Amino acid sequence: MSDSKGHILVVDDSEMNREVLSQRLEAKGFEVSVAIDGAHALEMIAENHYDLILLDIVMPRMSGVEVLTEIRSKQALTDLPVIMQTAKSDSATVVQTLKLGANDYVIKGMEFDVLLARLETHLNIQQRARISRTGGFSRLSGSETTRQRSHRFYCAHCKSSLLQDDLSCTGCRVERPVSGWDEVANSEFPLLGSIIGGRYFLSRFINKGSAASVYKARDLDLNREYAAKVVHLNNLAEGVIAQDIRERTRREVEVISKLSNPHVVKINDVVEVPPDAFALILDYVHGHSLEKILGRIGKLAAIKALDITRQVAQGLHEAHQLGVVHCDVKPENIMVEKLPVRGYFAHILDFGIAEILDYAHVKGQYAGTPLYSAPEQIRDDLSVDHRTDIYALGATLYHLVKGEPPYLASNTVEVLRMHLSAPIPRLGGPGNPDSRLDLIDEILAKMLAKDPEDRFDSLSEFIEYADAIMPLLERSANS
Repeated sequence: MSDSKGHILVVDDSEMNREVLSQRLEAKGFEVSVAIDGAHALEMIAENHYDLILLDIVMPRMSGVEVLTEIRSKQALTDLPVIMQTAKSDSATVVQTLKLGANDYVIKGMEFDVLLARLETHLNIQQRARISRTGGFSRLSGSETTRQRSHRFYCAHCKSSLLQDDLSCTGCRVERPVSGWDEVANSEFPLLGSIIGGRYFLSRFINKGSAASVYKARDLDLNREYAAKVVHLNNLAEGVIAQDIRERTRREVEVISKLSNPHVVKINDVVEVPPDAFALILDYVHGHSLEKILGRIGKLAAIKALDITRQVAQGLHEAHQLGVVHCDVKPENIMVEKLPVRGYFAHILDFGIAEILDYAHVKGQYAGTPLYSAPEQIRDDLSVDHRTDIYALGATLYHLVKGEPPYLASNTVEVLRMHLSAPIPRLGGPGNPDSRLDLIDEILAKMLAKDPEDRFDSLSEFIEYADAIMPLLERSANS
């Protein structure tokens, strides 16, 4: 809800209270999430961004006071406002919560207009504090303020943008070193702390690849978080023209903008970044890439791996129907967000632009990701289509279950040769007599076939097959 007045988390153990508050706040234009108790609230706050917390004081197991104490150990009053709810005016408890860092309190049952006024007041205070932390950058009445920082600084721990006199990092709460914060001018992310497109403040550096850098961005007009992927055009392959890359990207974004599938990370805007770059403004995903998850835990249970793959397939299938092929499906380009109660939600990154970036920087050379490349991609023939994504998704599924890609070798050339001619590896079989893996192997045989004609005709066919065996995997896992 990019046009909402703010994202509020309502924490209350009463289902009726949660339902009534949610409906009334949503009717006033707020985005509302709910937590059923204190532990649930802390889990949601760790995984998601909220503009304000409406927190019940009296709850079983973990009281609102305990939740508030935990929140304030990580986030300041203006970073995340917390308004306490109490059933009666208990002055001792109210004073205690205010001393612990509550921004305000309300008595349950008070007039809704009074509650609304207090919410809006603290959201306005928070917004002014954020503008101050961005060095005075804002968009007021259509014009930018003129105060600019001659020097920009950052936290070496989390790469957040800071002001020189900040006593602690607004991102990770690390205290300012005795020597002071590091200067952005001496870093590998020179855009940190600047505004691009007249409205997107780059608040934190996330990562950098050969063709692009990714920042967390704050839209100063809408007060929303995005990810800004800054594409550099100063190191293009021989014969590639920067304007051609801009035009190809613009056309691709026009097509991708028609996608409505929630598993595809939306491109909201494209802005110029002088002198030789442009940025894609993407939805910000609160989660981790499958690559990072695999690096931490090794592999996933078969049923979880198939569920995530099925979600990715839903997004890919909608794109395929519009004639868009991803061409670089792999764990690195799949973000996974943990849901508040249970389960995971998958998001596909770099849709429609992965191939363009490869063309821009390695024209005339092999441009895919060798560990997940389909045979027709390696041969560089004209038959690359939606079935190329099916192969790469199959290689990703294999990696999720096995803990390693389907083909490994000491050099890239050998890996590519194996994709072209080596037998499809099995997860199950005599050495691993697990019926669940045999079911996954049946799917992989249709995804990793060397000839595109032998693969699933479309990902809708794969989804139907996955839906059919998911109950079997669940029963097997519970037996």
